[in-house]
Amino acid sequence: MDKNESSSGPVAWLQKLSLGKAQELEPYTVYPLCIEGASVANPGLLLTHQAIEAQLLEILEKGEGEVQELEALNKGESPVVVLEGDTLVGCKQNRVVARSVILGKGKMTPIPVGCMEQGRWSWKSGRFGSGTMRVKPSVRSASTREILESKKRRMAKASLDQGRLWNDVACSLEVEEVSSGTSDYNALLEERGEEVRRRSRALERQPGQVGVLVMAGETFLGLELAGHPDTWDELADRTLPAFLMDRDWAPRGSAARKAEPADASAWLGRILKSPIALTPGLGQGQEIDLEGEEFTGSGLWHDHDVVHLAVFAH
Repeated sequence: MDKNESSSGPVAWLQKLSLGKAQELEPYTVYPLCIEGASVANPGLLLTHQAIEAQLLEILEKGEGEVQELEALNKGESPVVVLEGDTLVGCKQNRVVARSVILGKGKMTPIPVGCMEQGRWSWKSGRFGSGTMRVKPSVRSASTREILESKKRRMAKASLDQGRLWNDVACSLEVEEVSSGTSDYNALLEERGEEVRRRSRALERQPGQVGVLVMAGETFLGLELAGHPDTWDELADRTLPAFLMDRDWAPRGSAARKAEPADASAWLGRILKSPIALTPGLGQGQEIDLEGEEFTGSGLWHDHDVVHLAVFAH
């Protein structure tokens, strides 16, 4: 991995971030992440759900089906960004995106995924639709670490621990008392989704907001941002409810971190000082890998902009 030290690279971009006024949403405190003069590069960039709804993106099973890889075709003129944590429903089983990918025009690109529906392997549809919400941060945190470890070991394909992922789904369904004959994470989103979406609407957007930093007391949980306020507006409505779905999450080591209280500004500072590495993306742009002692992050860098970044506590 090449370390990015450029004054015009991701580090410089991220240093433009500032924290907005905290908003309480039990059990979390949510801090808006704002940026002055947010870039207008890629004004036509589409997220997964936007491109699918506009019939500009097809996500398909690879051949007769591979559990951890799909194929995506961008049929439109603008780049499409398929983000880690996006949920996909249909085809032979429901999936979650494992690594973020920027799809160029007319390109058929592999999409690394994990299965979120253990009990089905049969055709439900010929192509995937977009789930109503992204996967909750506790699950994404483990997935981000697994992908980074795969890349460090120079594996041919960075992949998820499927057994761990199935166990996470089963535990999520049990905790929320949601029944699913196929152990389907999407059943949880369908049954509990509207409640958390309603609660998340209480959070007010601030000028120049491109993301959030989320705390539970003195414990850092996660940070997620997009490259432009307009992109964040679309991403937030699927990301913030997922945090609320994770209300009982206590990252490992959080008790130790509480012994040395740090406010949100200090946590943001720690993240910004962490080593960042850039590696070639599966589509356009480069993948961002960020790792600290207490958190791991991943994202995308394209055309001199951070397109997306998510950082989660261990």
